[in-house]
Amino acid sequence: MRRLVLALFLSACPPVLPPVDAGPAINPSWKHAHNDYEHARPLLDALEQRFESVEADVWLDGADVGVSHAGPPFKGSLKALYLDPLAARIAANAGSVHGDGKPFFLWIDLKQGSAALQDALATQLAEYPFLTRFDDAGEAQAGAVTVVFTGDNTAKKALVERAAPRPYVRDSNDYAPTDAPADGKWGFYAVNYYSFMQWDGAGTIPRAQKLQLERLVNGAHATGRRLRIYSNPDTAAYWAEAKAAHLDFVNTDKLAELAAAFAP
Repeated sequence: MRRLVLALFLSACPPVLPPVDAGPAINPSWKHAHNDYEHARPLLDALEQRFESVEADVWLDGADVGVSHAGPPFKGSLKALYLDPLAARIAANAGSVHGDGKPFFLWIDLKQGSAALQDALATQLAEYPFLTRFDDAGEAQAGAVTVVFTGDNTAKKALVERAAPRPYVRDSNDYAPTDAPADGKWGFYAVNYYSFMQWDGAGTIPRAQKLQLERLVNGAHATGRRLRIYSNPDTAAYWAEAKAAHLDFVNTDKLAELAAAFAP
């Protein structure tokens, strides 16, 4: 019985990641609004707190793309809640979302894998010239906003097989140290915190967990990809450790609190 309990415990433990040369940090940590549309003013609340990244869950709503966590009723359309307001903001701010020339990220979580949703997304996104364009060789024509497809694995992989240049790129919800280098189709990771970590975000992070977080970030960067972690502890202690580890996107539902923690 002891052996059985031990085996079950070990099988549930996240893998210990190997050391990876950090190299130069790809970028400072960006503030990411998890399920941004759940806030009182989708997109606008995040912009007010100077967030650099937002996430919208999408479904097919007739012939349109609707935003919500679980289908109808929808909060609104992707176009009305995100794409058109971003277009207006960029036009008013000298070509960037915050008027500082820095990048902004719109994560689109595909909650359905249907070809109709894929077609609607591809058609809508093609209408916006401010989106970063990607080709098959891994080159990018930088725009004010980069769209990252996340969620349904089959659908996002199908979308990035469409003809280049594409106004979007995809992530993977799995990370392995043996992953191939980034290319013009797969440029990001979005991984579940508890697939790799055990710290609950309270008090001081254990040394082994600190190293694990650093190795996860460094490993993603070594492939040339940027990393978002979700289902993380939403605490000031975790945010500080994520920033210290150079995690690209620090995920939160607490917009004002994270903005205050990141303030210079």
